[in-house]
Amino acid sequence: MESDPVKIAVEGIERFKKENCDLIIVDTSGRHKQEAALFEEMRQVSEATKPDLVIFVMDSSIGQAAFGQALAFKQSVAVGAVIVTNMDGHAKGGGSLSAVTATKSPVIFIGTGEHMDEFEVFDVKPFVSRLLGMGDWSGFMDKIHEVVPMDQQPELLQKLSEGKFTLRIMYEQFQNILKMGPIGQVLSMLPGFIAELMPKGQEKERQAKTKCYMTMMDSMTNEGKWCFLMWSDIVVFFFFLGD
Repeated sequence: MESDPVKIAVEGIERFKKENCDLIIVDTSGRHKQEAALFEEMRQVSEATKPDLVIFVMDSSIGQAAFGQALAFKQSVAVGAVIVTNMDGHAKGGGSLSAVTATKSPVIFIGTGEHMDEFEVFDVKPFVSRLLGMGDWSGFMDKIHEVVPMDQQPELLQKLSEGKFTLRIMYEQFQNILKMGPIGQVLSMLPGFIAELMPKGQEKERQAKTKCYMTMMDSMTNEGKWCFLMWSDIVVFFFFLGD
């Protein structure tokens, strides 16, 4: 079996071109700036494949060490863009500013999780706003508009203003919350939110609780779902949910 990374990359590109693929990604293994041999290998892969764009992928948790790491990549290959990953953790990604300075290249995407819908196009204003602890109200409202259609919002507000809050409405709101994505990611858009308040393990646990409550509601009759809740019941319910 072939073990030369350069030859594997070249043969792979030739094959995918014959198959008329629109996009070909050559993903190299991670490497540290002190690993000279691996950087030389990366340079050879770049020269042999002649990519249209070289992207430096950095972990947001490395902080200010990002400058030295990004600079080492820039000195070896023609880095043209940056992707910042692990933005769903406690790190705010401030090191990405150092990476941009070192590579003189823009950040194009950020990764906020492990799934495809958690790979976002980079937007400067909300990123800097969250970096400064000011949240991202516009992004938060966009999330709400995505899961709650505009034509349904007046009706929902009318029911709430009249105190008509039923289990069916609660069920629908639980569905909307789950559609918005990881709750920690959504809460990070709110000004003053501290990531330590909801570690990753607790986030999954609370999402599991929400699904458990929805399963319980699924077993109820339609008449039961239309029962009105007192505001005190709602407060107790949500307190238990977040416990």
